[in-house]
Amino acid sequence: MTEHISDSDLERIAQFVDTPAYEREPEQLLPEDIEEE
Repeated sequence: MTEHISDSDLERIAQFVDTPAYEREPEQLLPEDIEEE
């Protein structure tokens, strides 16, 4: 596996982990440009 996780991906993951489980939504992990479609 040679895929690289970008800094923005790592930031989104960290925000997801820091969000309480009852407030989490899978869409939090999507890049912003995909969310708008």
